[in-house]
Amino acid sequence: MNDVVRVLVPRPVWGTYDYRVPNNGPRPVIGGRVRVPFGQSAVTAVALEYVKQPANNIQLKNIDKVIDEDPLLTSDLLDLVQWMSDYYHFPLGSVLGSVLPVEAMRGRPLNVEPEKKWCVESTDTEDIPKNAHRQRELLELLSRKPWTTDSELRQQKIAKPVLEALHSKKLIRWEYVEVAVDYRDVEFSLTEEQSRAVDCITSSLDSFAVHVLDGVTGSGKTEVYIRAIQRVLEMGKQVLVLVPEISLTPQTAESFASRFGSVAVLHSMRTNVQRFDVWTRVGSGEHRLVIGTRSAVFAPFKNLGLIVVDEEHDSSYKQGETLRYSARDVAIVRANKLGIPCVLGSATPSLETLHNVETGKYSMATLSHRPGTAEMPSFNVLDIRGHQLVGGMSPQLISKIREHLNAEAQVLILINRRGYARSVVCNDCGWIPYCVDCSVKLTLHDVPTAELRCHQCERRYRVPETCTSCDSKRVRSVGSATQRVEETLQMLFENVPTYRVDRDSTNSSGKLERLFANVKTQEKCILVGTQMLSKGHHFPNVTLVAVIGADAGFLSTDFRAAERTAQLIVQVAGRAGRAQRRGEVWIQSLDPHNPNLQALVIQGYRGFVSAEQYLRDSSDLPPRTHMAVLRCEGSNADEQERFLLDRLAEVEDSGVEALGPVPAPIARIAGRWRYQAALVSPSRTQLHNALRKVERKTSNRSKSRWSIDVDPADMA
Repeated sequence: MNDVVRVLVPRPVWGTYDYRVPNNGPRPVIGGRVRVPFGQSAVTAVALEYVKQPANNIQLKNIDKVIDEDPLLTSDLLDLVQWMSDYYHFPLGSVLGSVLPVEAMRGRPLNVEPEKKWCVESTDTEDIPKNAHRQRELLELLSRKPWTTDSELRQQKIAKPVLEALHSKKLIRWEYVEVAVDYRDVEFSLTEEQSRAVDCITSSLDSFAVHVLDGVTGSGKTEVYIRAIQRVLEMGKQVLVLVPEISLTPQTAESFASRFGSVAVLHSMRTNVQRFDVWTRVGSGEHRLVIGTRSAVFAPFKNLGLIVVDEEHDSSYKQGETLRYSARDVAIVRANKLGIPCVLGSATPSLETLHNVETGKYSMATLSHRPGTAEMPSFNVLDIRGHQLVGGMSPQLISKIREHLNAEAQVLILINRRGYARSVVCNDCGWIPYCVDCSVKLTLHDVPTAELRCHQCERRYRVPETCTSCDSKRVRSVGSATQRVEETLQMLFENVPTYRVDRDSTNSSGKLERLFANVKTQEKCILVGTQMLSKGHHFPNVTLVAVIGADAGFLSTDFRAAERTAQLIVQVAGRAGRAQRRGEVWIQSLDPHNPNLQALVIQGYRGFVSAEQYLRDSSDLPPRTHMAVLRCEGSNADEQERFLLDRLAEVEDSGVEALGPVPAPIARIAGRWRYQAALVSPSRTQLHNALRKVERKTSNRSKSRWSIDVDPADMA
């Protein structure tokens, strides 16, 4: 038997390391953790394989400790780590660090004991010391809420010794939590389109396939997911459902829990210990249905049978820093390695997904109608050229809002900029304040006090009373943002509740849930907010959706901005007319004849896709071609440009087109200059070969902080 084990350490290293296994100790299990000496310290590593005795009698260090008796990472996850390192051109050890939960790297033991729930056995408190306040608090808590689980008690910061103290006094008792899936059927029947979609998915449950579920908003995509998931769970397998935002996780989990009873949740708002606990229970097979955000794609499923990626188009699935991976694409690769189907659902599929359908790589099922009598909203463009706006809204739009409120309906206003105004400007010389550390205009905020903020570094400034350029006192706010629109609507419609939804007003999922609960109790109200309003929320009484400031997206220099803007408009439009009354969508525009906007309004999202695809193809941009962006930043702008020029010189004869280098759209953030260049090729193989040349050229001693972004989601 070999006594040398090869391990991978979660550090920014490209290779693996060999260690000797002591003869008198336990043997590492492949996929399990070991503690090894590394440099001047000791680190937690993962065992990959046993290898033959090294040549030339190389002196190897011994592993210090075997942490796991059972594998922590499944074989498909180990393969996935290697694939991500190769595809995203990121150090192998750093990929492992992104995959492993924090507590796993700290060496926390696997805890696969079934979860317990607790209740009060006796209220006799004579044996509780007077100063044992935590014991009394726990007893009171369990009196109010019997059968509270271990995880719920941890959220209340109840320590294990407190539980054990009351249990030893026979004041409380426990039972194991049953996590068996108990499917609950519903009375309504699937539509013909829904039935076809379910059959398409379930026909390939034992093989790899990518099924695109293209369903208009409110068409019942979730019910298709549920019916397909039911089949998989009946086979004794596990299911992963990915959602793009943490704010969507509670309502998605609630929806699935109402039908399956037991749902595990994985996202970054949970503590490190909570995430590791769920992670290990997924690995043991205890949790069979998991709802999670981006990083949940790395959970170590024991017997995964289906992956669902909801709102697959959403840019939140793309990690924006360090390891710049796409959770959607990683989910597809993982499904391929496991030989299971992956479902991509959206009302506005990405151009990449539609291209893969067109080329036959993916299959597609379409849900073109809303169940029942609910109709799709009508789209309208409101030409505001030459109009006097009030709080960013034209008189015609205000009239429309009044009309719908008078009909006892709700109104939703989308303006994708938080704050009070876009900025301030001097009326005499045109001076506009910029952040001293970033190349961005400052945004005016008015709550709780007036101040200017940089939305890149979050630095805050006093609002100037006079212009710093010409000393004029005529410094005025310009443009509108969520706070100003909210203020204007409160003045115009004093007796109508107005709710603002943005990162400043609802900075936690709890606040968002309470706000939406209030909305459901109102017959008429106004919702004002950013894109947070567009994703997955059900507002049956909304009949008017107004979009303010869409022009910026359609006119952006980022080639993906128009696609994101169209998706946002369609998604937020889907909040209108979801009950009996048909909805209306009004889009204010200073460029009402924009081809993309006209295609969207007249022909719908597919019309926009056709127009946008023509522009992409004529410019040799994705998805017909493949792209990677090289980014670098540092204290000196010239050094960043030279750095990228040196990288591009390495790929001149590689069959790829090099674009740049140019300053990033936001050229400076937090005092660091940012430059970027793009590599484009119709051949993915040629692109990756060129990127490997870039890797070999770059020294670790470079003063520039640089990165490779394969399949970039934006050009910011």
